[in-house]
Amino acid sequence: MRTIDMLKLIEGYAKKYKEAGIKASVIRNSHMNDLEGYASSMDDTLIDAVLVDFINFIAMNQGVDYGMYTKDLQAEEVVDSIVPKFDS
Repeated sequence: MRTIDMLKLIEGYAKKYKEAGIKASVIRNSHMNDLEGYASSMDDTLIDAVLVDFINFIAMNQGVDYGMYTKDLQAEEVVDSIVPKFDS
């Protein structure tokens, strides 16, 4: 697998993870973290920033300037059959 393919795969998993509900997952797995009592107040902006920063960190360690932004995690809104539009 090429590095760029791995990064696209990780990006896809991050989007699915976000859609599935990160807060619920963190709360469900509270036995694995120190956020007891704080998880329900997690800010979506912070969650997105951490996901994107981690993905860019992985890329950097693979020698790739991936340049992912938090807007890349947002759901696509299809304007027509050819051009996807991102909420921002």
